[in-house]
Parts: sequence; C-alpha cells; structure tokens
Amino acid sequence: MIIKSADSRLPHIQQLMQLQSRPDLSDKQRELLAREIHAIQKGEQGERNGAYEIDFHLKDTQNWAVIHDLRIEHQGRAAQIDHLLINRMLEIYVVETKNFNANLEINEAGEFTAWYNKTPRGIPSPLAQNEKHIAVLERLCQALPLPTRLGIKLMPSFFNVVMVGNQQRITRPKRLDTKNVIKVEKIKEWVTRSDDVGFARAISGLVKIVSSETMLELAQAIANQHLPLKHDYCARFGIPRVAPAAPAPAPVAQAPAQPAAEPAGKLTSSKLAAKLGFKNTQALIEQLLAQGYLEMAEGKARLTESGKNAGGEFKLSPKFGPYFMWPESLELNAKVE
Repeated sequence: MIIKSADSRLPHIQQLMQLQSRPDLSDKQRELLAREIHAIQKGEQGERNGAYEIDFHLKDTQNWAVIHDLRIEHQGRAAQIDHLLINRMLEIYVVETKNFNANLEINEAGEFTAWYNKTPRGIPSPLAQNEKHIAVLERLCQALPLPTRLGIKLMPSFFNVVMVGNQQRITRPKRLDTKNVIKVEKIKEWVTRSDDVGFARAISGLVKIVSSETMLELAQAIANQHLPLKHDYCARFGIPRVAPAAPAPAPVAQAPAQPAAEPAGKLTSSKLAAKLGFKNTQALIEQLLAQGYLEMAEGKARLTESGKNAGGEFKLSPKFGPYFMWPESLELNAKVE
C-alpha cells in the first residue's frame, strides 16, 4: 500500500528557471543554475523509475507499506530517503536511488567509482550515505509509539539497499558482499525473498508478525514526520534577492499581437497542454523533457532529433520570443503529476 508519493520537483525547477532569466547573473551563476536543474531532473527520473517498479509490485498488497521521498529531522540531524518499504515483520528497507550516466565499479574496500566514457571518477559511497539515513530513522522510530508485545516495544529492523538504473553495468568485488546494490528491475526479487524468508521465520517462531493495521499505523506515523526542504537558491549561488529593474523594452514596429498562425494540425505548447489535460504548460514541458522530445542546454529547453521526428518545430516570434509547435496527435507515455 502506498502511504506517501514523491513530492513534485516542478516548483524548484520553476524557481531556478526564473532565476536564470535575470539579467544580472554571471556566466558562472547561469552554468551552476543549469547544472542544478539537470541534477534535479536526473534525480527525479531515477526516483520515478524506482517508484514505478516498487508501486507495481507493492501498491495492492496489505503486507507492505511504501513511503516515497521522505525527509526527516531528528535530534539535530536530517535524512533524505528516496523510498521506504515496511513489511509486517517490521522490516524496513531504506532504498537509495542513483541515476548515473555511467557504469559503476565497487572495489574490495567498498569504494565506488563511476566510469564516464572510460574516465573513472570516485564518488561517495551511497551505502555509507544510506547508513547515515538509517541512523537518523532508527533514532526517530525509538521516539514513535511503536507496537508492543507483552509490554515490550517491537523495534523494527533496518536494511540498506542502493538501487541504480537498469542500463548501468555494475562491476563487483569478488570477496565483498554487495548484493544490496541492485538494479531497479531486481526490487521484485528482494520483496519476494523477504516475504518468503520472513514468513518462514515467523512460522518457526523466530519472529512475530504484526497485523496490516499495525504496520500501516507505523508507516503513517513515520510519513507524518516528513519535512520538505526549503531551498534558498539565492544564498546558495550568491544571487541578490532583489533583481535590478529591467530597462523598458524598445518598441517593435508592427509587432504581431500573437504568434504567427498555427500550421494546420499543430498547436503551441500551451494549447497542447490544455488539450491533453495538463495543469499548466510547464507540466507538459517536463513530460516532453522526460520523453526525450526536448533537452536542457545551457538552462534552456531545446528540440531534440526525437522531437523533430515526432513533428515538433521551433518558432521565434518578434514579440513573444521562442516557442514550440507540436502535432495535435502527439503521443505521450504519461502525464507528469
């Protein structure tokens, strides 16, 4: 059962794009903002892929509770957890997703290296990062109203799982156990194995199974601790909070009142968003980015070859600036919620 879905990253992207439009930024600041937008989009894509696989297998079962995108603070420490899976044996799987555009190598010391076009780059261990998340979560759970049996609190068990994209290659050490670093498609095996082993242990009397209601109460109590992070991008990138007044635009002779007439069978992004039922144009742009019809280049959306093949066109209006045209019959996989 899904207790909490992921928060939308769209407000953060819109805030960053709004900052990018300011005329008083340096080239370095624009580059940093573009990188941040790209990182958010890549991270969201990885989390979305992981959430899809998890939800596919667990959303209809009463034996698991799922929390996506959980941020908690406790005793002066914070943890940002991508996915939390809780079963009726009070086993909590803390899942960290990583969406690298690289192959992953783990050495015998448990150190991680990402290979970008045959170039190695050392990266922080996501397993070590996740252990810190678990430490905060464990302390938090001790302060929650946990279920009891014979007057004794039943403390959950915690498991560290790192999930990467299906397209990535993982090179593993021979003598170090790294089975908890998995590809997205392998989450079903973890869930199935946990059910089989856990219920077998329960039958043998080694563990006690709690009811679905008790499991859901614990999951909801944890989800209630969610505190979304409020980003201060101005402070982070050294941008003044008040933008300088923009000069009045020079008059444009015979400027059209609206973009040129739409070609037959094609719509602007805003009209296509309305036609397909998106809540706004930016939501459609996010879907077009996710589907590969658009890409971000220097902080701006750009038409890809896939977008051109699908019938997309780039237009430039003297008054309204750049915009895109799309076939009315453009097919999208799904809406961005």
